[in-house]
Amino acid sequence: MKRSNSESAELIKKTVDYLKLQKISQQEIESRLNYTSLSKAKNHDRYPQPVIEKKTRNELLEELMSEFSLIYNPATDRIERKGDVTITPDLNDVQYYIMHYYAFARGVVDRALVKVINKRKVVMDYRIQEHWEGTYTVIENYTFIEVTKMGYTTPVKKLISLFSGTMKYGHDYLLGTYSTVKRDGFPAAGRIILERCSDENAAKTKLETASDYRIMAYLKDNVYITKLRTPNTLDEIVSTHHFHYLKLVGDYKFIYPADNGTMNAIDLSIEKDFSAHMEINQVIYNGYASFVNINTLNIRFTRKNQDSISISKQILNLHINVRRPFEGYVYSCSSSSPIIHAEPSSFISYLVLKKKYRPEVLKQLKPELLMAKRIESLV
Repeated sequence: MKRSNSESAELIKKTVDYLKLQKISQQEIESRLNYTSLSKAKNHDRYPQPVIEKKTRNELLEELMSEFSLIYNPATDRIERKGDVTITPDLNDVQYYIMHYYAFARGVVDRALVKVINKRKVVMDYRIQEHWEGTYTVIENYTFIEVTKMGYTTPVKKLISLFSGTMKYGHDYLLGTYSTVKRDGFPAAGRIILERCSDENAAKTKLETASDYRIMAYLKDNVYITKLRTPNTLDEIVSTHHFHYLKLVGDYKFIYPADNGTMNAIDLSIEKDFSAHMEINQVIYNGYASFVNINTLNIRFTRKNQDSISISKQILNLHINVRRPFEGYVYSCSSSSPIIHAEPSSFISYLVLKKKYRPEVLKQLKPELLMAKRIESLV
């Protein structure tokens, strides 16, 4: 029977509601249909398009009825079973994963065993003495795991968010993040990887096997810790270095040596939000500033729209001596770049306040450049 888009949406909703009464979750329905957009398909008002996830609502409704042996009775306007078929949930489905994470306190990449039972319940056991239990939910392209640490007087929760894409289940690897409270009480967040295992024995073997070096490289040091405080003012959330940093905010000329023995001068700005910006050869570079110590400010620049945390994409690294600027407005810098001179290089550079910059300054500065050129011969 040919139904309109809105009529099919209403029947899809009725069918899903009926299955939920039979203790069949929407998550399991989507898994059996290999379809991740039931929430959209049910809601015609918000998603009126005729095709969702490569299927019309009529096609989806037919598959839904067929998979669960159901019919629609127009006389009663109800969804009913076809004959004496009994609908039962799958209660024996257990998926095993190893969760790889960076253990900040111990400085190592470690693992935990994760069991997903019936695509709903999660049991998580770390190699250290920690046992967690919770729920597993898939919403469109994302998987969410919420677990609670068991055996503790004060409940501690962990939220894991993963990207699962249009195929909800069966991925060998899932990338995601976690957010929780560390054992010492500090809120923490970081990256994780879930690696699927064929069965429990394979999972236990992998649990005691060191994580692959590629996993270690992906997770290493990607942990963020929040301080234990509830500030009364925003001034309380920044370090004492911040007020020292505010004195450096402004517009500068960045002076660096070219490989032909001359000096170049380009505009560079340092902002209040610890960002920095400059343009070289019509390419914009963004940087992030942080103090190495009270006397040295570091700025790492990358091309615009690239991950500024990734060292491999770093275009320019500045260590600025902010202790004693020459005449109060010329700062000397120790700099390095893998490509700014077409080859890896280290050089002395300068930051001069733009409002006090004069072209004659270039004549007073001696180029100091060391380039890692290819060695032609050692003879």
